[in-house]
Amino acid sequence: MMKRLRGEKGSALVMVMFMMLILTLLGVIVLSAAVGGARRTLTRENDIQSLQLTQKTLDESVAYIAANLDGKTIKADILGAALQSVLNGIPARQAANSDSDEGVQTELELASSQLLSAEARPDFASDPLKGNSSYTVTLVAQSEVNGVKRTLRQNVRISLYPDFLNYAFGSEEDLILNGSPQIKGNIYAGHTLKVSNMANYAYNGTPGLQQKSLFPQMSERADRTLPLAFVQSLDQFVLSEDNYPFRSVNRGAAGEVLSGELTKVNVLKALGIDLSQVRIRNNEQFVRVDVDQSFRDKLGEALGLSDSAVPATSSDIANYLNAYSRALEMPQKPEEPVKPQQPDSEDEESRQQYEEDMDAYEEAYTAYITELEQYERDLDDLATALTTMRQTVVFNGDLNVDGDWLSGLVQSERKPSSWLIVNGNLTVNNTIDDADLSLYGSILVTGSVNLAGSINVDSTMFVLGNTTIQDAKITGASGEKEIVLISKGPILLNRVDAFSQAAQTLRGFFYTDATAELYGVGSNFDLQGGFFAKGDLTVNAVVGSSTEAPDRSRILFDDQVTGKKSRFQVNYNDEVFEHQGMALPRVDKISIKAEKIELVQESQIESK
Repeated sequence: MMKRLRGEKGSALVMVMFMMLILTLLGVIVLSAAVGGARRTLTRENDIQSLQLTQKTLDESVAYIAANLDGKTIKADILGAALQSVLNGIPARQAANSDSDEGVQTELELASSQLLSAEARPDFASDPLKGNSSYTVTLVAQSEVNGVKRTLRQNVRISLYPDFLNYAFGSEEDLILNGSPQIKGNIYAGHTLKVSNMANYAYNGTPGLQQKSLFPQMSERADRTLPLAFVQSLDQFVLSEDNYPFRSVNRGAAGEVLSGELTKVNVLKALGIDLSQVRIRNNEQFVRVDVDQSFRDKLGEALGLSDSAVPATSSDIANYLNAYSRALEMPQKPEEPVKPQQPDSEDEESRQQYEEDMDAYEEAYTAYITELEQYERDLDDLATALTTMRQTVVFNGDLNVDGDWLSGLVQSERKPSSWLIVNGNLTVNNTIDDADLSLYGSILVTGSVNLAGSINVDSTMFVLGNTTIQDAKITGASGEKEIVLISKGPILLNRVDAFSQAAQTLRGFFYTDATAELYGVGSNFDLQGGFFAKGDLTVNAVVGSSTEAPDRSRILFDDQVTGKKSRFQVNYNDEVFEHQGMALPRVDKISIKAEKIELVQESQIESK
């Protein structure tokens, strides 16, 4: 027994030392984890601070550009020089190239921020007579906080193009959204934005009909760009539910100012967006298009006329083109002679007269065949001229493109000075099944325009008259192009095949100098682009299917519930500037549009 006790002497010390070792290891592990966590937290803080500092540098640079250019009046031929001067003066850029204290300031120790570059490049080939009208400025900023570097890049579009091309829906006056249009893109109201859940419509001559639906829904586009609503003030953003009187989203029934949270609730109800996505933009900053002046500008470019030589009025333009020496015209189809009838009487005089008439007829018919052959050759030559245009072409008279004798209007080489000028009305009505008419090129029309049927487009069109788009399916060339149609008169958008579940595709931007009303009630439209009116623009829409009532007095609708597709969808297409830039109208006021910010990897900087 004693021997065994002596053999275990000192085991307690070993056990204590073993436990101390384990506790020490655990302590070291805990300490290492705590230190590592602290380091990661510090690194994350430095990362966030450097990103915020870099974004601040970009924001201040964009603000400096906007303060010196946005809304300023300038001509295209000096835009490039003026832009470069502004870029050279950006404080953050000067600070990066000097020891001065200008630029972004920070109280962080071991922190620095600089604008690495501010480069401007023209978006399109230069027009030596007019200069570039659109530039993209690429800003690259970098900040370092306690050794953590972050680099961000942002593109800013500087252009002399009118603002209507930046919006899915908009009006220089009231923008009225009734019911449930689906909007992917920005909207603009130059006076008041009115939103309600009641879609108005007329049917079979009965006006004033209504259907309660959902409220409009604005949602992000495929590139995850959040939509913005530009208004004059929150007081001019008004909401009506179930035909109750309109009231501002920031005011209660008694006119009292609501809290921010309640205003946020109203905005979410009205458009499905956050209050932060509502922006105030004074209508004095809006860059307007002058249809008459734009038409005259393009006419002068097309015919090589100085500004003073361009006809001043619509009638002067028509008279000038009527006298244009190289103008094309529709050949006159010869009239077939009428064959004389056999006389009822058998007397000699009647027989002799009949023989003389037959001789004259045969002579006339021979001449008619010759004229008909010449007419067909002239028609083929005209069709060739209108489908292989390499320079400006003037056509006097009404032009009807139906897919029969003419497969479309095609400019084989689009240039700023190359236009088709139709001195009359233009009708593009596809009568050929399973085939699209081609409408490619820049077009000026002194009369009215009618579009119908399946049309494949890559075109910018100015119209001095009215525009009717009747049951037209308008798709883009190569699946991506569009039409930009700017109409002095009203634009009527109508669908003959009402109540269809298949949405009619319209790929383009439409502008009218008048008021406009759009309906996705019986009709069903998918607009890939935008629609803008100088006067009030009213959009009425419901969701789901619609059918005619048995007594044909009204329309019957599906249950108006969330999850069903809107019968009027618009999806903004921001590639219009790249596709149609040469032919778009230009203005004298500069417009600035800042695009999304991107994180730049270090390898991307080194490779440049």
